[in-house]
Amino acid sequence: MRRYVVSLVVVAVLSFASLFLFAGAGIGASETVTSIRLRDACDPATFNAVIGPGTCEAGQHGTQTFQLFIQEVSEDRVAGSWRYSFPKFVVATGRPTQLDNRGGEFHTFTRVAKFGGGFVDVLNQLSGNPVPAPECLAPPSGSNVFVPGNTAIPGPVAGSPDLPAGVNRFECCIHPWMRTTITVK
Repeated sequence: MRRYVVSLVVVAVLSFASLFLFAGAGIGASETVTSIRLRDACDPATFNAVIGPGTCEAGQHGTQTFQLFIQEVSEDRVAGSWRYSFPKFVVATGRPTQLDNRGGEFHTFTRVAKFGGGFVDVLNQLSGNPVPAPECLAPPSGSNVFVPGNTAIPGPVAGSPDLPAGVNRFECCIHPWMRTTITVK
């Protein structure tokens, strides 16, 4: 009998605690940050030798040479390690985002009406995006958020003018195959 009473007390305490946990999940939920990771695998030595010093800082995965990068984009129209963490996000209104560059290169996080090319003509041609997205034509512009390698910066807040309700398309205006959609509900 005593074991039964102790079990009932434990169940009651856990049930009561879970009410607070689940009720609290909605409190401050909009304060939880959605992290959007920007990734690449640039090898600092070869990228900096070809493009110029500072093009590629030592990233977390910096092993792909510039020659292999160009070869991959030429063959596949993308460089697989150059990407956003997910092709699609769903974010609640009021929730902040963070742009977390896990690579060594600069990337942009640019809202576009329609996916297209960027402002690096050779990468547009190699990736099969010969027509630049208009938002990528005049960098830096208000719509281009530049994210230096190995850094995290605040992104747009869901429901704000920079990330309004509905489906939003973002691409990197340097590497135009880097694309994601963010649906704000």
